[in-house]
Amino acid sequence: MRASKMLLFSAALVCIFTGAVSAQYSRTELQNMYMSYLTTEGYAPSIDSDGDVAFKKEGRPFWIEVNENDLGYFRIGYLANYALDYEYEARQFPVAIDYANRRTKVAKVYSMEDGGRFMISAEIYITKPEDFKAVFNRMISAINRARDNFLTKMEE
Repeated sequence: MRASKMLLFSAALVCIFTGAVSAQYSRTELQNMYMSYLTTEGYAPSIDSDGDVAFKKEGRPFWIEVNENDLGYFRIGYLANYALDYEYEARQFPVAIDYANRRTKVAKVYSMEDGGRFMISAEIYITKPEDFKAVFNRMISAINRARDNFLTKMEE
């Protein structure tokens, strides 16, 4: 009896310390949680064609990826255009992306296949889906910092 209680106690501790105890969220529940938070923070969120939650900050389009299959992963993205009008800009584009990736924590800059567009995302692991609130503003700052680093290098 004592051994079974000890085993049960040990299993409970493992679940608590590894984050294994986590409620399941449906896609709609995640969307509603993100939409509610963004609305409270003064944004005007919407659901985009992919089912992600879209919003604008300072006129720039962002989105929160809604992924009910991996509740420990949280991602905010930003898609931008950069007109590659000169040959120098086309050569500098991948250099600027590499520069921004090296200089910015958490955020990643990606080139899109069509040439002048780039995406920046901030991606983290969280214990519970609702934990995103504690890091949301810092993730937005990381995306903005990566964008600034990219633009600085493009303008050299």
